[in-house]
Formats: sequence, structure tokens, C-alpha cells
Amino acid sequence: MTGAAFAVTPGKVVTFKDWTVGCDNGLACQAVALMPDGPSDDALSLVITRPAGATAPLAIEMSGFTTKADRYRVVIDGRVVQTGNMQVGSESIKVSGLDAMKLARAMAKGKAMRVIDGGGADLGATSLTGASAALRYIDAEQGRTGSRGAVIATGPKMAIAKKAVLPVVTARKIIPTDMLPDAASLVALSESSPCAAERTGSTEDTAYSLGTGPKGAQALVLLNCGAGAYNFSTGVYIGQADKSGKWAFAPAAFDYGASGFSPEAKIPLLVNSDWDAATQTISSYAKGRGLGDCGTSESWVWDGTSFRLTSATVMGECRGSLDWIPVWRAEIRFVS
Repeated sequence: MTGAAFAVTPGKVVTFKDWTVGCDNGLACQAVALMPDGPSDDALSLVITRPAGATAPLAIEMSGFTTKADRYRVVIDGRVVQTGNMQVGSESIKVSGLDAMKLARAMAKGKAMRVIDGGGADLGATSLTGASAALRYIDAEQGRTGSRGAVIATGPKMAIAKKAVLPVVTARKIIPTDMLPDAASLVALSESSPCAAERTGSTEDTAYSLGTGPKGAQALVLLNCGAGAYNFSTGVYIGQADKSGKWAFAPAAFDYGASGFSPEAKIPLLVNSDWDAATQTISSYAKGRGLGDCGTSESWVWDGTSFRLTSATVMGECRGSLDWIPVWRAEIRFVS
């Protein structure tokens, strides 16, 4: 799928008690253990990932500690289910392939899991309530149910899986120019924009070259559009210069997301935005709370006329996990 021949439909994220899980449009899936609602000093960060494909390996990563020994034990409901080597000083343990499959199936049958190093030090614990349902969800989404390649929903069939083709966004490569909107033009825009009512205190607006379009020089303009304790809002405009050098501005077009204050405002709004000229990518990172353990993030590439979504992640549960789940990805193909 290339160009504008596809609709953006991010995957969904589902929570099963103490676990949350989701898959992106390429059928790559991730399950994340959530932290306890109460004190979580010994909580273990645990993420299970599996790409699409009949032979794609499962991977499990455990983190949230610093190792001081070269061995570890995984204990589920008081019973050692796996042992292995780890690197001293590492902040994570990674298990993949058959070892990960064995561990995941043991997790699905348990209630609580704890990791202990070779010296007997406790590295952390996590609840397994909901892990079985999360892994079964991945089996179903990836089309493995009823096969020997499934984690939980196994059956007699040979290993099978659905196939997914990633969309390709074709983007015109920007050749920057020195022509940018003057200060007076930016002030006039800021005063006429719906963002004007949200701007308080010291504000800063920025403009970046988008090269030359069919009608002349183009620029990306990011307007300060209000701020909270940890989220900063930005209104996104595209500037177009005429032959005399006078600038006109219009709200930037996005193929997905970037919603404004309301449908009537028609102003694309990003949170904690950032523009990367090298990759022609603008990003948004909206935190549900200051800790950054929930929220949404997106990235879009400028294709010459609009911003096209290339990646998105979601964490809907504000329960301590910093591992947000990917729900959309697209490949980018630059052309001159």
C-alpha cells in the first residue's frame, strides 16, 4: 500500500486485570505487566513481544533492577520455573525463542512471579493475573489459535499466522531554503489564531522551511497554544509565500489525529511537539500524568502537502509502566 491508497487504522489496546496488550497494523504485538495500585518499590517491569509471521520468536524482557550476579532464577508461585545467565551490571534480562515460550506458558498458569539473582537477591516481582488472557489475545490477533505456534491457544495445526503488509508513505524530500515568515507575519498569525486565547506568559513561536512547493516557498509554523503542568500545546500551520514574498497561513493537514480544541476550531493541535528536519517528522507526546506512565505518542512525516502518520503508541493505564504499546507503523519512501 503506497501513497494515499490506505486508511489509517491503528490497532487497539486491551487490558486484562494486571496486564495490558495490543498489536499494531503490522500484527506485531506487545503485552505489558502493570504495576500495583499501591506501593511498588519491588515491582518488576515485564514486557512480552512477538512479531508477525509463523516462525516469529517470542521475547520476554524483565527490567527495573541492576544485576549484581551472573545468574538468575524465575520463581512462579514459589516454584523455580527457569534459570539462566545474565550480565553483571545489566539493567534487564532478555529471554527469547523456546526459552521465552516455556516461560510464557508457565506465567500463564501462575498468579505471581519473582526474579532472584544467583546470590539470592530479590530483583522484583509482578502479578500474573491477566497474563494468560493477554497471551491468548496475541495468539488470536496474529492468527495462531489452534496451531503449535500459539503460546496459549495451541492445537494440532502446523505453526500458522496471519500476514500483514505495512503501508508505505511516499514523501517528497525537502530542500530547505532561507525564506521564512517574518516576525510581523508570525505575530499577525498568533493574534488571529484560536491559540491566542490560550497563550499566557512568555510565549515562543517557531518556523521551519519546508522547501519550495508548487506555489513557492513553504514553511512549517508552530504556535504556542497553551500549557499545563507537564503538557505543552502547539498549533500547527503551513505558511505559503506568494511571488512578492507575502505569507499566507492555513492549518496543517494531518491524515490522522492532531485534533484541536474542538471540531469547529479546525486547528491541528499537538502536545509536547518536536520537529526533526532531517527526517521531515513532527511528533506529539501527550502524557496522562507527570510520571509519563500513560498517554499517547505519534509521529507524522511531511509528504509535500500534508502530514502522514508513521508511528503511534498508546498506554491507557496509569499504573507505573513506561513501556507504551505500538499500535501503528508505516514505512517512508523519500523521492526527489
